[in-house]
Amino acid sequence: MPAHPTEEQASQATPRVPWRRIIGYAMGHGAPSLTLNGIYTYAMLYYTQARGLPFSVAGVAFAVASFWDAIVDPAIGHVSDNTRSRWGRRHPYILVGGVAMALSFYLIWAVPPFVVRGGHFVPYFILINLAYRTAFAVFNIPFAALGFEVCTDYLQRSQLQGVGMAVSMLTSVLGPSLGWILFFSDHGTGGREATSVVANFLHMGTVFAVASVVFTVVALVATRRYMRTTAPAAGKPGNGLGAIYRDSGRIISNRYLRPVLIFFCIGQTGSILLSMVQIYLYVYFMHLSAVQKAIVHGGTLVMAGGGALVAVRLARKFDKKYTVCIGAAIAAGACLLAVILFLGGSLQPGTIWMVGGRDVPIAVIVFGACNMLNWFGVGIYQATAWSMVADVAEVNELRSGLRQDGGHAAVFAFSYKLVISLGTVLSSACLAAAGFVNGSDRQTLRALHGLLFLGFGLGACFSFLVIPVALRYRISREFMARVKFDLALRKSSAPAAAGPSVA
Repeated sequence: MPAHPTEEQASQATPRVPWRRIIGYAMGHGAPSLTLNGIYTYAMLYYTQARGLPFSVAGVAFAVASFWDAIVDPAIGHVSDNTRSRWGRRHPYILVGGVAMALSFYLIWAVPPFVVRGGHFVPYFILINLAYRTAFAVFNIPFAALGFEVCTDYLQRSQLQGVGMAVSMLTSVLGPSLGWILFFSDHGTGGREATSVVANFLHMGTVFAVASVVFTVVALVATRRYMRTTAPAAGKPGNGLGAIYRDSGRIISNRYLRPVLIFFCIGQTGSILLSMVQIYLYVYFMHLSAVQKAIVHGGTLVMAGGGALVAVRLARKFDKKYTVCIGAAIAAGACLLAVILFLGGSLQPGTIWMVGGRDVPIAVIVFGACNMLNWFGVGIYQATAWSMVADVAEVNELRSGLRQDGGHAAVFAFSYKLVISLGTVLSSACLAAAGFVNGSDRQTLRALHGLLFLGFGLGACFSFLVIPVALRYRISREFMARVKFDLALRKSSAPAAAGPSVA
């Protein structure tokens, strides 16, 4: 066996996946994208402005649901890895989870009248969000693990995650972003903010729920060739709670995975915080029209998807850990620029320049550009991080002999859900600290400036902190070439496979 196998040698056992299959799998990202981004975009406005709940109650309820989601993830990943059925070990969960996710999403907005009349709105709000998060986990963890199995090539993994994130962002553009125009028009609200009208949210929830079921079915049909029945490996622990969380603990302790988890959690804390805060800035700071909201919010999603696609080229040229650093630097610089321009006095929300005899809303353009550039950077490092997890799972297979794609996807998602909980609580704290008044269509300039500083300022700090952690990631393209070569030898029962060279 050569000491340093080439990528060509390693790829002999790693067949390339046709683009039609990559796209078919990626369509499944539309279901969680519509529902989860619909919640991120509208739920805080719905519960605080349309329903009049205090920020503290809404924030805690979202945090509890995210924390529950995080706890469930390792169990779903472990059970999925060890499932045997005629339909494979991933697809049954994707189907059940996808349908339940759509139904519970609809019920978030379709609150039964007896709940409101009986004063049970808060417990209903908490329970239905718990139901949604459970369904989301049942769908998302097996779906992510299926992606690890669809693409096994080092760079094609980046392509798969990049295309998946691009589909996710495009779906959000056509859904939550375009929803500002379709469901929250400036007209016909009787002088009220459109986001204070309950019926608007119900219309949105109905359309998104139906569309998410369609995306689920499309993904199942497109990936039917991957319905593989795999028996649990010899010596594999059972499905008891102790075994599940011991297994997850071993995955978390993996020295290759640890820096990925840390930098991803740091970066996502900032991005979740900003995603919550930016909606309030659209409405109350910048006073964007429905069309402007759709353009700015849609632009952030397009740029995030574009960043995910650009990440493939960057990874090919600079490798993955440097790609993460580039994305984090872009995101941090964009957030910092927004703080300097709007709080430094260079721009006010209503600033207009006269260009060629026409009024140009320069403040809106700059605000949108900074926000979009931030999400471009986030898209780069987020898509790259998921492909890193797939690489780590393969390294673990070489070291332990166990294929645990579901477990690795679950641990990564577990960390992400904890971050969502933290980011949600942090955003609620930022709203309160800034002096934002829930249920009011009028906010003080001091409160809005404080919200801008906390949202974009903390976003810049968290993004900068991603860089030193990402530089500690030890897996490279050459490293993975050796891993794949050793795995190929092991699977062909060659004598050299007995001693993996990268363990």
